[in-house]
Amino acid sequence: MDIPADIRTPLDDLRHRVPKLTEAAIDYGLLAQRTGFSVKLVWILGYGLLMRAIGDDGITPQRFSMLELIGCNPGLQQIQLGNALGLSRSAATLSIDFWEDRGCVQRRADKADRRSFGIYLTEHGEAELARLRALVLEADTALTGALTEAETAELRRLLGKIHL
Repeated sequence: MDIPADIRTPLDDLRHRVPKLTEAAIDYGLLAQRTGFSVKLVWILGYGLLMRAIGDDGITPQRFSMLELIGCNPGLQQIQLGNALGLSRSAATLSIDFWEDRGCVQRRADKADRRSFGIYLTEHGEAELARLRALVLEADTALTGALTEAETAELRRLLGKIHL
């Protein structure tokens, strides 16, 4: 069923990217009843909404997450930031380098251990993080738009029981 353009949501524009399991012409077998497969389909939609909202292919969810952690935890070392996101040392380095190249973060020598560096937002980084936070919230709201606030909270609670 086509939705009139004047009432389409950003999520409606991306739904073609995931199969409608109840209307599928093929049998999805075990996949249709697996939580992981449902999470994957929701990830596809969420990723699409986020990338559309941000409008910059270089800023991935992982890179946004790194900037958010730096903003919330100024001075953490690169290895701590990488561990917090489950990233390898090289992936964390690439993510921090990305933001450093954009003038959003800087490495500062640790006063207690000059061999270590803390990662901090620059003034430009603070402004960029504020801009991105608004876009991330917009995309997340679009993703969960069919849910009530209570349902959204319950979904997060249930997912947290799996990953926490």
